[in-house]
Amino acid sequence: MSDNNDDQKPTTTYLIDDNPLVDVAAYLFLEDIADKQGAAGMNTYLMSLATSLAKSMPEEEYSTWDDFLDALKKGESIISSFEVVKTRTENCMITQECPFARGWMEYTKRIGSFSAVHYDVADYYNSNVKPGTINTACIIHQTFRSAAAERIKVAGKTIKYAQIAAVWGDGVKKIAPDEWLPILLNKAKITRTELNMILRNNADIFVLYIE
Repeated sequence: MSDNNDDQKPTTTYLIDDNPLVDVAAYLFLEDIADKQGAAGMNTYLMSLATSLAKSMPEEEYSTWDDFLDALKKGESIISSFEVVKTRTENCMITQECPFARGWMEYTKRIGSFSAVHYDVADYYNSNVKPGTINTACIIHQTFRSAAAERIKVAGKTIKYAQIAAVWGDGVKKIAPDEWLPILLNKAKITRTELNMILRNNADIFVLYIE
């Protein structure tokens, strides 16, 4: 006679997909770093983290720009490892949803307004590194892209990366300075009107090119 006691059955273990605990804890961890090291120390940590991540991934070489774009759109390139990248032109890249957006939503839903330190560090980055970030997530994101681009060659030439604009989940925008914008738009092969249209429904717009 068989024993139907459930206690005798093996326990199935599994991981919870997309656990918000991980997202919220990550932001709280960054806040703790800022409390101990200040904006400059936190900025250094974030840039080092993003750069190390990019450098840990294999270098890439492509014969043509079209080959690179194909890999980028398929998620097979370093730059599209953590985000879905679409192309507006052969040099203008668009991210519809920031990979950090869900973490921010989970944080604000459970903790409340995003801590000011995330914006303070971005202000430090914009003043001391280069303008373009809204908060700590942008620092990680943009530094990773820059370091990743340095590991990609097309026809023997290293790819160049530049941030054009970003939009955060609450609608806050950060656009490249007026003195830079015409140059970046020219490289991206889009107009200011097209940029404004893209920013209505997307999180990031940047340019990739070779010289």
